[in-house]
Amino acid sequence: MIRRLPWRLDSQAASGFLLILGTFALVGWLYLTQASAVTATSYRIDELRLEIDQLKNRNAALRLEIAELEALPRIEQRARALGFQPTTNVRYLPVTNYPTSGDEGIGAESGSSYGREPVDMYAAEPAPSAWWLRMLDDFAAWLEGRSVTGY
Repeated sequence: MIRRLPWRLDSQAASGFLLILGTFALVGWLYLTQASAVTATSYRIDELRLEIDQLKNRNAALRLEIAELEALPRIEQRARALGFQPTTNVRYLPVTNYPTSGDEGIGAESGSSYGREPVDMYAAEPAPSAWWLRMLDDFAAWLEGRSVTGY
């Protein structure tokens, strides 16, 4: 007489057990694969953030260097090293049709601006010219897909 052990499984129970074990192994493998990918991506993000911080620091250092190179005393020193020097011989040239503060003064009747006080061109924002407004209108029409006016 063959005696069966109490812990022995038949083939159907063994295959079920192996199927469950295989399913758990597959789910565990998928979990570990995803966790590994997330961790690797997290490390890459940290590296990129560190690189961004380093680039920001480098940009700040370059801005400081640019500011130092653009400093007026440094430019004057460099100009003197190149042989330039301040001048005391200043000559003003008359420019015809140069805008002035008024029409009275020397040469007002001849159209010459020599001797008149020049107008501060940057004191107020000049009104846009008709040409510029037409260009802006044509550009806006082009962006909207409408036909552009001819010149």
